[in-house]
Amino acid sequence: MFRYIIKRLLIMIPTLFAIAVIVFALINAAPGTPGGDLNSSGNQQANESANAREGYRLFKEQYNLDKPVLLNFRSRLTRSRVERELETIARNMGSGLLGEVEARLVAESVAGTIGAIANADYNSLQSQLADPDLDDTERQALQTRLQNMAFVDVQPPRPSRPPQGRVFRAEERVENWGQDIVPFLVTIANEYLYAVEPDTDDRWNDGRAMLARDVGLAPEESLAARSVTRDGTSYEVNALLTRKVRFLAAQRLSVNARRRLLIRPGERGTDEEIERNRAIQRENNEISDWTWEMNATDDEILAVNAQWLAWHAEHHERWERNFGQQVARIFLDTRFALYMGKLLPFSFKPNFHFRAPDLGTSMRFRRPVNEVIGEHWRYSILLSVISLLLAYFISVPLGVLGAVKQGHPIADRGIGIALFVLYSLPAFFVATLLQTYLTKAKGIDLFPVSDFQSGDPMGMTMFQNWKDVLWHLVLPVICLTYASLAVLSRYARTGLLDVVRSDYIRTARAKGLPEWIVIIKHAVRNGMIPILTLLGTTLPVLIGGSIVIEYIFSIDGMGALMLQSILQRDYNVMMGVLLISAVLTLFGILASDISYALVDPRINFD
Repeated sequence: MFRYIIKRLLIMIPTLFAIAVIVFALINAAPGTPGGDLNSSGNQQANESANAREGYRLFKEQYNLDKPVLLNFRSRLTRSRVERELETIARNMGSGLLGEVEARLVAESVAGTIGAIANADYNSLQSQLADPDLDDTERQALQTRLQNMAFVDVQPPRPSRPPQGRVFRAEERVENWGQDIVPFLVTIANEYLYAVEPDTDDRWNDGRAMLARDVGLAPEESLAARSVTRDGTSYEVNALLTRKVRFLAAQRLSVNARRRLLIRPGERGTDEEIERNRAIQRENNEISDWTWEMNATDDEILAVNAQWLAWHAEHHERWERNFGQQVARIFLDTRFALYMGKLLPFSFKPNFHFRAPDLGTSMRFRRPVNEVIGEHWRYSILLSVISLLLAYFISVPLGVLGAVKQGHPIADRGIGIALFVLYSLPAFFVATLLQTYLTKAKGIDLFPVSDFQSGDPMGMTMFQNWKDVLWHLVLPVICLTYASLAVLSRYARTGLLDVVRSDYIRTARAKGLPEWIVIIKHAVRNGMIPILTLLGTTLPVLIGGSIVIEYIFSIDGMGALMLQSILQRDYNVMMGVLLISAVLTLFGILASDISYALVDPRINFD
């Protein structure tokens, strides 16, 4: 038996790891992003929204939401990929550069003039309809003519914008790529050019990205370039899109180039870590100001770019990794690896020591998940344990009675029909009936309407407190218990029917033993294997709670916690609850297997 238990415990480790991988991937693949309302879109107002954007970046960094989920292939990113994402964002930006606003106003004015000319007859009828001296017949005739007249809608010309979802994904990607794209951003901010061929129809989308070095220009010359030649082909530079992409690259550099702090607020570190933390903070504060306004002069842009070039030349080794480091980063620099690292029962910082597994921090409560689950679990576990015990204490005797009195109109058929009628009633329906007619809401004031307890527990004795809690639990426990009676009693009845026909039961009766001893001592013990199998799989109920019942009776238990975590995408709480449920399931199955040998001597795991 001991060897079997050890073997099963060892098998649990890869099983739990596989479950964690699947659950983690499914949770993170769900649509939506936690904390998305903190994000500040609209890069045309990048300076004004810097605080909101930085807060969202820190939020994602705290919970590793800026990391890939399972595998990290960001080392394979290319500059062209970064340029495409920045171009998508730039095409969505509104007017911001000098000359662009004026051009937009001129285009609107011209469009209005053309529209007035094209719709002269339409506008004339509108003027006639405004005459207050028209009679009903004349007004109706004018309205009929107006309805039958075509109207030409003249819109001012403007570049087509990408879909908003595409823009949002581009913003998220550029932000999440973090320091991986810093070298590319430095190059783009200094040398990027968006060039189009002279006969191109869509000069906003059908061009190609180039670097100043590709066309033989120095960075300071590229700012004023309006035409370039590459590989014998002449191109015109789209100065507007070029300036916007460079602006975005500089804005992202001021954010993406910041390094993560070694010690977060509330954490402790060694003296060396504290000093390094201060150095990182000083550097982050310094480079956060290295940016320029949308309408900055060429000299201002060149000055900022010179700072970035010098900084990158000094710290270029941060982006130099050997093959082993790149491979390790693929598997270790991910959300899953960082999360599983917290779950390990040991740590190497500041030195090797054992510790309790860390389920992370709740995004909703901003507290450790262990504490949040512990606070809500005490409500659900009391409900679940009482309900589970009642269900077994009631259903097992009923199942035994049905097997012993097989075919009896009341003991077997009558009780079975009654239990299945209860099973067919939805829990929310029964809960609503009980809450309506057995509380002061509408009927007899026998039980509390909702909540887990009433009054201040500090002002009660221990006996009064327990009495108050149990009185509040009566209706929820009834709703959680009645539906399982039919299933459990049928399992108990079926298991016992298979046993009472066995040879050793007939032998016990032939020896003259009383019927109740034959049933209780010999038959029931061996007929409980189906019940024990079911008992092992019900352990996760202790952590999962009941969402419907807890919601109806306003009990802040695990069901309510899980529902709110799903709605608010609190990944760490969801993952913590599901992992604990998986552990309880594995141990419940092991407990079921062990109990087989305890109740049936014929089963031997050796």
